[in-house]
Amino acid sequence: MDHNHNHGGPDDMEMLCPMQMSFHGGTCEIILFPSWATTEVGQFVGAWIGFFLMAVLYEGLKFYREVLAQRERKPCSEPATEKKSIRHHLTNKLHIVQSLLHLLQVSVSYVLMLIIMLFNLWLCLAVVTGAALGYYIFGWVRQSTIDANECCN
Repeated sequence: MDHNHNHGGPDDMEMLCPMQMSFHGGTCEIILFPSWATTEVGQFVGAWIGFFLMAVLYEGLKFYREVLAQRERKPCSEPATEKKSIRHHLTNKLHIVQSLLHLLQVSVSYVLMLIIMLFNLWLCLAVVTGAALGYYIFGWVRQSTIDANECCN
């Protein structure tokens, strides 16, 4: 009796959609986990749309963090106040929110990098065009809220 035969496990997906270490097209892809395989065009299109939107939202997250940082800065005309303790800075609500948003931003950026590292041209295109559209949509925020001539930048 052959006990080495695999019945529908992750190895079957790896044989069906082998990892390619050069740029390629196609819709059969194992995305991040063996259980997440796109073996049908509809699944692949859904993944493409998801990564496209993730890249758009990633750009939005970056600009949202910049807007929050701008709101936190004090106007130049405001007099300097006493030095605050490290504990005060570490327990500041805005610093905690920024830290959590940074965690989210880094996590999403690594997921997008791993998608690029699949070397699937279509998924790479989803990430790149999503990031470009995201910058187009949210880029005006950076240009209008940050003035390089302001003394507080």
